[in-house]
Amino acid sequence: MADAGNGVSGSDSSRNASDAAQRSAETAAAQQAAADKAAADAVTAAAVDPVQAAPVDLSISPATISQLSAMPVDTVPNLSSLQTLGGIPTAATYADVAQATATTPTTTEYNAWSPSFSITPNDPAAVAKAALSDVSINVGLNYVGDLNASIEARMGIAPAQVTFAGAVSYANGITSYSLSGVAGPFGGVADTNYGLTANVAKQLDFGKLEASLNLNANPDGFANGRVATGVTAPLSDTWNGYARVGVGFDRNGVTSVDGTIGTDYSAGGASLGVSGSGRVDTRTGDVSGGAKFNLGIKF
Repeated sequence: MADAGNGVSGSDSSRNASDAAQRSAETAAAQQAAADKAAADAVTAAAVDPVQAAPVDLSISPATISQLSAMPVDTVPNLSSLQTLGGIPTAATYADVAQATATTPTTTEYNAWSPSFSITPNDPAAVAKAALSDVSINVGLNYVGDLNASIEARMGIAPAQVTFAGAVSYANGITSYSLSGVAGPFGGVADTNYGLTANVAKQLDFGKLEASLNLNANPDGFANGRVATGVTAPLSDTWNGYARVGVGFDRNGVTSVDGTIGTDYSAGGASLGVSGSGRVDTRTGDVSGGAKFNLGIKF
C-alpha cells in the first residue's frame, strides 16, 4: 500500500511540473504577442499621425529695412562697384524711388497716314447727269506734317480702268517745293501716260518767284514737256502785277513759246483782273493771243 501510494504521488508531481512549464510558455507567448502588437501599433501610429513642422521666421528686422532704405544708388552701372545697384538718378535711394509718383509715358505718333475717299465729279447733281465714262471712284492715303504727301488710285467705271497719282510737298515759310506724278489709265482702250510735275516758289524782297517743270511720257518713251517761270510783285496795297513765260518742247526740240502779263486788284469785297497772253508755235510760225477781264463783287 505504501509503494502504491508513493507511485501516485510521483506521477502527480511530474504532471504539475509539466503544467507549470506549459503555463509559463503560454504566458511568455502572450507577452511576446502583446509586445509585437504594441510595436506594430506604434509603427502604424507613426505613419498616420502628421508631423508638426517647426515654424520659420520670414520677417525682416527693422535694422535690415533701414539699411536697405538708406543704401546709396549708383547712377552708372560699374562692375568695380558691386555694393550698389545701378539705374536710378543721382542722390536717390531705393526708398525715394519707392515713394515717387509714377508718371504716364507720353505717346509720340509717327507716320500718321489717313485714308481718303471721293467720287468725281463730287457734286451730286453733276454725278446724276454724268455719263459712266466721266465718273471715277478715288481712294487714297494722305499724310500731313512737315512733309505733306498723298497717294491716290482713281478707278473709272466705263471702261474699267485705274490711274495712279501721288504728290509730295514741303514749305519752310519763304520757299515751297512740290513734286507730283501720274500714271495711267491702265485698262480700257486709252493710251497710258506717265506725267511728272515739279514746282518751286520762293518769296523775295520784291515779290514771289515761281518755276515749274512738266514732263510726259508714253509706252514709246518721252512725249513732251513744258518749263515755265514767273514773278508776282505788289504794286500797291490793293494792286498786284505778274508776268509769266513758258516754253514747250518734245523729243525734237522747242514746240512753242507763250507769255502772260497782267494785274489784279482786290479791296473789300471787290476784285478786278486784267491780263493779256500770247503764244507762238515755233514749228508753224502761227501766233495766237488774247485778253481777259475779270470782275468780282461780294455782298
